[in-house]
Amino acid sequence: MSAEGAATGRLDRSHRRIPECIGLLLLLLIPTVVGLTESQRADVSTLTPQELGFMAHINHIVFVVLENHAYDNYYGRYCLQVNPVCPMAAAGIPAGTCVPLNATLPTGPCVRPFNNTPANWTVSGLMPHDWNASNLSWNHGAMNGFYAAEGSGLNPFGTYNGSTAPIYWDLAQEYGLSDRFFTSVLDYSLPNHWHFVAGAAPQAILYAGSDYTLHQNVSAFIRNDHTYLNESNATPTIEDLLLNSSVSWKYYEFALGSYASAIRIVADPNGTDVASTGRAYDYFNPQAARAESYNQSFANHYVVNSQFYADAANGSLPALSWVIPPGQDADHPPDNSTYAQGWLGSIVNSVENSPDWNSTAIYVTWDDYGGFYDQVDPPQFLGQQLGFRVPLLEISPYTPAGVVSDSFGFFESVLHLMEWRFHLGCLTALDCGAPLPLWGFDFQAPPRAPLQFPTNVSVAHYPYIGPALSPFAHTHPYVPPEQYVVFPSGQAPDVD
Repeated sequence: MSAEGAATGRLDRSHRRIPECIGLLLLLLIPTVVGLTESQRADVSTLTPQELGFMAHINHIVFVVLENHAYDNYYGRYCLQVNPVCPMAAAGIPAGTCVPLNATLPTGPCVRPFNNTPANWTVSGLMPHDWNASNLSWNHGAMNGFYAAEGSGLNPFGTYNGSTAPIYWDLAQEYGLSDRFFTSVLDYSLPNHWHFVAGAAPQAILYAGSDYTLHQNVSAFIRNDHTYLNESNATPTIEDLLLNSSVSWKYYEFALGSYASAIRIVADPNGTDVASTGRAYDYFNPQAARAESYNQSFANHYVVNSQFYADAANGSLPALSWVIPPGQDADHPPDNSTYAQGWLGSIVNSVENSPDWNSTAIYVTWDDYGGFYDQVDPPQFLGQQLGFRVPLLEISPYTPAGVVSDSFGFFESVLHLMEWRFHLGCLTALDCGAPLPLWGFDFQAPPRAPLQFPTNVSVAHYPYIGPALSPFAHTHPYVPPEQYVVFPSGQAPDVD
């Protein structure tokens, strides 16, 4: 471990010692890597032990994407020092941090990030987080424009802790958290979701407001719409890589229906504003904008998100899963964040109770910063200016409790992992070159028994005190809380 890693107790993968028994490890692992061609099997000899371990043990990657929270908003107070609960320290908000109210007066009045109370589970309103607001907040790396960008409010500077985000903190405590993971662009949800599946985004949406599909002049929207659809259909995604493969996959949000319905735009009664739009403009499934997604080769892969529970219980998780929460549980301000915490607990529980648990890795992140403050200047990668830091949770039976990693990554890292694990090739320089998020696994240890996480914040507790389950917990299928599978009037499993 490096001097810095030794001082902080954080995971430094680049300096980890290679086991002396590497020859034996290669002999043990190579035969268990299935589905390889002869040339691919030969290339296995060049993999690191960590890569070999992932290939040998992980057959299912589950990618869960929540909404609109920066790293410091949820984990800025998490494990700032090594202690009995925190075996590794995380890079949270430094003591004494005070963010200027006026970026042009860096020594003038400032606001100190403060602990939210339960009153802040629902913030007072949606905060700007489009291209203009993001760049104003970022201020070329000074990270001091948040107050002006968000309309002179204090919401950006509130932070959660083990009392107000206990389920999120429990998941980090029991598994792994990255404190150096970034969004792909300084922008809102839609372009970032494109980077999850394509390593790129249509230009038409990059500089649009985060209300791209709402309250716009109809004729102007239709002009933009045509450009967006054309660019979307010309942007290759991972579904193109999956087309001629045998790799199973599902996108758990909603069933697609017809493309004609998806691209529909409905004006309000006055004919001046957009009243509603079809699924092609969905922020959280960008592939719904592509006509090919609706043909028989792809359409059946898009399913309602509540189907995930049944697939996990049946031991029929696909190799690749994208899981998008119901709108009311998506963690999108000003929605109550306790709903998202409970929903995520139910998703993790469903995998831990699944026959597929011992061969599954879950990654959880948030799709943009949502207007919330973060103190880390996002870097560039291959000329791409990355966006704000967001949490990345890594959950698997091979992830030791309390792992914190400062290994660099961004959204394309998860896309690259999917492509690499299943030999799909890659799409752009960003995903081809993105570092693999393999920092939190110990494949030399036996798989951990599953845990049971609370799905209601009112009974959650940090540090985690929930029960460990039998390794054969899947003999008693997990039943999720009713609110995540039976939706009241006005809500649905695919609400956006």
